[in-house]
Amino acid sequence: MSAVAQVEEDFETAYVVDSVGDMPTTFKSAMESNNAVKWKEACDSEIDSLRKNKTCQLVRLPKDRKTIGCRWVFRVKENQDSGIERFKARLVAKGFSQKFGIDYGETFAPVAKFTSIRVILSLADKYHLDVHQIIVKTAFLNGDLDVDSYMEQLDGYIDEDHEHFVCKLQRSLYGLKESPRMWNKTIDKFMIKIGFKKCESDCCICIKRGEQRMIFVALCIDDLIIASNSNKILREAKSALSERFEMTYMGMLKFFLGIEIERDDLGGKLSLRQNKFSKDILEKFGMLNSNSVGSPQDPGLKLTKAMCEGGCKHEETMASFPYRNAVGCLVYLMVGTRPDLAAAVGVLSQFASEPCPTHWQALKRIFRYVNGTRTNGIKFQASEDDSLQGYSDADWDGDIESRRSTSSYAFIMNNSRISWRSKKQRKVALSSREAEYMDLSEATQEAVWLRVFLCELGEMTSNQAVKIFEDNQGSIALAKNPEFHKRMKHIDIRYHFAREKVAEGQVVLGYCPTKDKNADMMT
Repeated sequence: MSAVAQVEEDFETAYVVDSVGDMPTTFKSAMESNNAVKWKEACDSEIDSLRKNKTCQLVRLPKDRKTIGCRWVFRVKENQDSGIERFKARLVAKGFSQKFGIDYGETFAPVAKFTSIRVILSLADKYHLDVHQIIVKTAFLNGDLDVDSYMEQLDGYIDEDHEHFVCKLQRSLYGLKESPRMWNKTIDKFMIKIGFKKCESDCCICIKRGEQRMIFVALCIDDLIIASNSNKILREAKSALSERFEMTYMGMLKFFLGIEIERDDLGGKLSLRQNKFSKDILEKFGMLNSNSVGSPQDPGLKLTKAMCEGGCKHEETMASFPYRNAVGCLVYLMVGTRPDLAAAVGVLSQFASEPCPTHWQALKRIFRYVNGTRTNGIKFQASEDDSLQGYSDADWDGDIESRRSTSSYAFIMNNSRISWRSKKQRKVALSSREAEYMDLSEATQEAVWLRVFLCELGEMTSNQAVKIFEDNQGSIALAKNPEFHKRMKHIDIRYHFAREKVAEGQVVLGYCPTKDKNADMMT
């Protein structure tokens, strides 16, 4: 599974409620809990899904093979209003015991990029598309395995007539290393079968277009987002999917991977925010009642690794602070709907392996800022010029230890950000012009990808260029003019990418004063 897929799968299991008590860790503890009836129903439902999908059959274990263990995982899924949506019991194989080349082969599986999803929602806002959500029940059980695997019988459901038999897996199962890949191959094949086309720029976005009709499907593991302007093709897609897979129709999209999607009744405008997730992490780290601040960073404080020179003393102090956990939560918040956190989170993530109390205090400042801006997010607002535009910015010599600069970019469509990034540059820049020129290369890479993606969606044509605004006239001149310059002869060839795309007409550069730039806040 890709890193993003793993984050999103872990994130789903994080939504549990404390009102049901401690989560059981074994089948026995579940049956002895106050919610035994609910847990038994959840287990029976899981077993029923396994049987319907013909996931396994009882056989004698071949002499040259070993079994994979399995266990029950119990969770309570929470809805948008913090209530109990359902009790979930998942049979999970202990995939860590699998041997490569014997029990499994390739494992990579893609998921839809957050940027792709934001683009789809931006188009839904622009063209007034209905956006629906479907969840595939026990999605991983639908994938066919390409290698024979054997697993122990299930705790609580051992066949008394065949106690010494094992389960030969015929379909993929949660916990197996190859399960995400097998499911992705299955859903990919089916979407093509029913007339959809996969995007080359993001293989988890499927599209189908007809006369004045369009439908987009974003695949994110077992969650499907469907946006369409035609009830007819929407019904056809839902019908075809439900005939092939067991699915739960969630209605209009309102809550997806911790992101709340709202649509106003008057203009139908879409907005995205992570208010509930923000509240959850603030409560988790004891910052829910903290005083808010006006910015995520203290402009007068420069964080360095030298602050950790306390050695063992700092290690003992920081052992009680969940620094990496907190940074991870803020990264998810930033990646989802909060570009205003990009610079601050990017700086603090550099110290994740060896933080000190000063870094922890800076991290708490971000939480205080989040506490005062929980309802902030992304709101799409159609305007006369809703075409894709980019903004690029760099702070020269920003890191006082490495002397490297920070690159940032933001891309706007439908009057709202759909893509952003803040990252320390790989090399030391010798001037602000050089730092901005290197940053243009990073922004151009994203612009080229977005351009291809929007062309596939039918929103741009191949002769249209993406405009990127920059506040450094020198870097714009360098990208527009390929002449050799003695002051720039040392620049790595990778940073001339922007110059090439400008010459090809895929990107157009424009000047924008610093005060008007959307990317300036991320450096």
